[in-house]
Amino acid sequence: MRACQRLFWLAVVAVVLAPSLRPAVAQDTPILAAMADELARSMASLRLAGQPAPYFIEYEVEDRISTRATARLGALLEDLHARVRTLRVGVRVGDYDFDSSLFGAPGAPFQDATTTAPLDEDYDAMRRQIWLATDAAYRRAISLFARKKAAFQNRAASDVVPDFSREAPVETVLTGLPATRAASDWPERARQVSAAFAPVRGLDSSEVSVADTSGTRYYLNSEGFKVVAPIQIASLRASAETQASDGMTLRDAFTIVERNLQDLPPVPEIASRARQMAEQLQAQRAAPIGEEYTGPVLLEGQASAEIVMQGLVPAMLARRAPEFAGRGGGRGGRAGGGGDVTPFLRRIGLRVLSEPFTASDTPSLREFEGRPVPGAYAVDDYGIRAKDVTLVEKGRLVTLLAGRAPLRGLLQSSGHTRGGDVQAGVFQLRSADGVSAAELRRKYLQLLATQGMPFGYIIRRLGSPGDGPGAGPGAGPMIAQAVKVSPDGREHVVRGVRLGAVPPATFRDLLDASREQTLYSARSANTSAVSVIVPNLIFEELEIQRTREILQKPPVVPSPLGD
Repeated sequence: MRACQRLFWLAVVAVVLAPSLRPAVAQDTPILAAMADELARSMASLRLAGQPAPYFIEYEVEDRISTRATARLGALLEDLHARVRTLRVGVRVGDYDFDSSLFGAPGAPFQDATTTAPLDEDYDAMRRQIWLATDAAYRRAISLFARKKAAFQNRAASDVVPDFSREAPVETVLTGLPATRAASDWPERARQVSAAFAPVRGLDSSEVSVADTSGTRYYLNSEGFKVVAPIQIASLRASAETQASDGMTLRDAFTIVERNLQDLPPVPEIASRARQMAEQLQAQRAAPIGEEYTGPVLLEGQASAEIVMQGLVPAMLARRAPEFAGRGGGRGGRAGGGGDVTPFLRRIGLRVLSEPFTASDTPSLREFEGRPVPGAYAVDDYGIRAKDVTLVEKGRLVTLLAGRAPLRGLLQSSGHTRGGDVQAGVFQLRSADGVSAAELRRKYLQLLATQGMPFGYIIRRLGSPGDGPGAGPGAGPMIAQAVKVSPDGREHVVRGVRLGAVPPATFRDLLDASREQTLYSARSANTSAVSVIVPNLIFEELEIQRTREILQKPPVVPSPLGD
């Protein structure tokens, strides 16, 4: 009798505790439950006869809402918002040493399948969508794997580097954001900022746009990684355009990137900046075209940050070029090279900056001088915790930022894969010999006098690399705002100039830097940002070129908003 009672109570306890004995993911949202269940089934059953089974599967769902408002001259043009769930499925066949990845055109994630997912919290609908995307990704992976094996069967490999790094799985569960529209007053604010351009006569066009994306990212893979993390990025862009009397088109713009709309500056501050930019464009209309020049150049504020972001940061990324099936194939992976995508790979241990300079990437830095840092993040695309990395010490390259595609000497990820590629998070450049910004300017003027230069250039804002008229091989970014400066300190506004090419080797000849630093951020992918924190910089030698523009005739009838 006692034995029967004992069995009865054990059965009752088992029924009561049964829900708590299920895998933890079963208590998660329908999205995660569908991802986990289909992941387990695919790893156990997904295989075509005579073909390899997957050794790695990953699922990512981004549930986000995106908003955009655009205004011109105080009038609202558009106010858009849309919610979407995006499903990405990655399947790899082979093994960590040699798999179906890194084969084909650069930047193409051939083993991935991306599609939209249902917005409803419907387990069955979500699981069906995952099932179909997994099947498509698997078929693509086995096709690529067969072609890759055929391309390599007669190729001798030396110093072989694995195709995919082995990483210890971790779970990172943060608080996501609801995919609902926030800060609905920003269309009105965009309209108010755009009105700042109206009083400035002579502008042919101007525009202000505000964009915001927020939501939650879910990620699981077959190694045991799990991520629930917020998606946050917001930006405001103000742009204007005018035409000089000789027909040259003059453009300028600024973009403010933050984690969310609440971090953007107040409307009066943005409007003041927009008006100042418009007035500077107006002054450039009557300014002379700048002279071509090769010599020392001082970059201040945003221009210094932009040249570092465009010229130096990409060289610090350990990006591995895909293999190619055609003649001359494998440029980067199997022999441990990196092609041109990783120019500093063979310079580890060598000097890449002047001796006083150090460089690091610190994705853990969430604030700088009281301001939020948009480039800070916790985990990367693969769920790997983001690591702070010292890149350059006393001018010498220590290491590079790495993802899960290994390169020679860089076999483990530093947690820097974002937006499908290796990206910086918060890149910092410092000089142990930094001086005040005023002293740096004085040293620059003294340098011009010592070298017998009749003038130099101070650059304060750049455009995009290869943008604008006259772009071509060897052309660097347009210069949106610059002055010619004489050794006695007199400044003269100029227009129509751009930088020549600025290869990474140029940064070996940095002469001086300021103690003051500028925080500047830009969007690197759809839902991520890169921030740089850099001082004002004196380069020993940069080339300033005139733009080569076919001048446009002004409209037959002048603008009704003109002079």
